[in-house]
Amino acid sequence: MSNVRSIDNFYANLGLPEACSLGKRLFKKQFYEHGQLVAADKKAFVEDIEGIDWSYTLKPSTINIPKLEDDTHEYLEIAVLQVVLTAIERHARIASFIQKAIPYPLLIVFVRGPHMAVHAADKRINRADANKIVVEASYDTGWIDTSAPSAAQDAFLSDFRATNFSYRNLYDFYQDAVGRIIALNCAAHSGQYVPPNETTKPKADRLEALQQMEKLHQERVETRNKLKKEKNLGTQVNLNTRIKQLSDSIEAIRKEI
Repeated sequence: MSNVRSIDNFYANLGLPEACSLGKRLFKKQFYEHGQLVAADKKAFVEDIEGIDWSYTLKPSTINIPKLEDDTHEYLEIAVLQVVLTAIERHARIASFIQKAIPYPLLIVFVRGPHMAVHAADKRINRADANKIVVEASYDTGWIDTSAPSAAQDAFLSDFRATNFSYRNLYDFYQDAVGRIIALNCAAHSGQYVPPNETTKPKADRLEALQQMEKLHQERVETRNKLKKEKNLGTQVNLNTRIKQLSDSIEAIRKEI
């Protein structure tokens, strides 16, 4: 399966109305002018980005979903950007700056050869300055080989469809997309992609469990490294006990996510 066919399949499955199609090219200088890029950001932009397209814009007039606007959130429209890269290693850095540079809620589709990644971020209004937006949390699928996805990735790609998301308002629509990214990240541990529904944990609880599991994994790696270097038998026993406790905790969370 070619790259073009694979990415086209992703958008075809996403199923956004033709009225949402924008196809507007964004130029790197627009991001340079928006704010200060540190040297590492500019280096990633210059070296890694082949092109940025504003592919779709979702707003009440194009997809017939009400906006949501209150003291905390401003979901007047959702933008879908496609960013074609020449290298994948710094995509998280690039995503972070783009999310900060554009105040709208964004779904960023990164493309490199047959590989793709979807990035989203929760944004809220800055209480100290209502004209500014704060990025609270970011979500990323990691890289997916669209020509040979894992079972969980294939299930995610099939499920990532606009008609599966809430049409109550643009905030809920976006959060349903975020919930599916979290579900895919959970699948990396559980081995099975389970989309958000009435039987799964709420998004916040699932995300908290995922973050806790990642912390436990990191502590287990560090404890195992200490064990390899430890010469004292008593300390070795304590470290082995801790590794067992961590493994039990990880398994308990894995069954719940």
